Amino acid sequence: MLPSFLGIGAQRSGTTWLHAMLSSHPGLWLPHRKELHYFDQKYPAKRTQSGHRPRPGRGLIVRRIAGRARRLRAPDALRRLATTSWRNLSWDLRYFFGGWNDDWYESLFEGAGNRMAGEITPAYSCLESQAIACVKKLLPDAKLILLLRDPIERAWSHAKMEIGTSAARLQGGDAEFIAHFSGSASRQRGDYVGMIDRWTRYYDPDQLFIGFYDDIQRNPVDLLERIFSFLRVDASPASIPDSARMSVNAGSREPIPLHLHRHLARIYAPELAQLAARFGGYPAYWFQRCNSVLSGA
Repeated sequence: MLPSFLGIGAQRSGTTWLHAMLSSHPGLWLPHRKELHYFDQKYPAKRTQSGHRPRPGRGLIVRRIAGRARRLRAPDALRRLATTSWRNLSWDLRYFFGGWNDDWYESLFEGAGNRMAGEITPAYSCLESQAIACVKKLLPDAKLILLLRDPIERAWSHAKMEIGTSAARLQGGDAEFIAHFSGSASRQRGDYVGMIDRWTRYYDPDQLFIGFYDDIQRNPVDLLERIFSFLRVDASPASIPDSARMSVNAGSREPIPLHLHRHLARIYAPELAQLAARFGGYPAYWFQRCNSVLSGA
């Protein structure tokens, strides 16, 4: 069984919450492991995060080795295998040690039974057009879920996750943060207009649900009801878990230092202007807040 829906991102925008909530629905089935990273490893970006192109002729071999290595990272694989339940052991063994192809990917959803199967890997939001065309060929009827967060806050959360926020870092590590903000890994994950346009070039816009991280904080029940309705499963109040209002993987809450906030505002002001014009609502508020930071208000 192939998945009927994909959570494609964005990173640091509530996808852990989404995985927990969808996994709780009796009509849905997701692997207990979030982020399978199948399509982004099968169809990697032409440039690496450092900006270098892979050497010609080595692409397929490198992808296979990298994919297997990622799944077999000792701290991750050994920890998961040591702590997994007997119910999940077979799946974990297949995931970590199985072949790396479409048949293997399909086998990861065998446990769904009569339920709608899906998976959530935020890195899919950054897939290039040719990769999305291949996803469309394999999963032509898939529904897509994309959660968006103020790209300035998303970039800060991403940097905190990668770099850390100790007092020494925040006081003396501006160069490291600024380099991270400007790096391709961060910029690609904040290019919401680009990711939406790439995915809707191949998938009908009706197949894409766009939600906002702000609603996880302010109105999670309504957001979840709309997602369930989009997936065409029971969206009644009884389907909403009691945990819907709980933060999942919320991360640390250090505010963005003003000088770094202004740096991010300069980077994302053009993106935010486009988002505000396209969606209004929360993105319009993000744009207004960005302008306030830039103006010093």
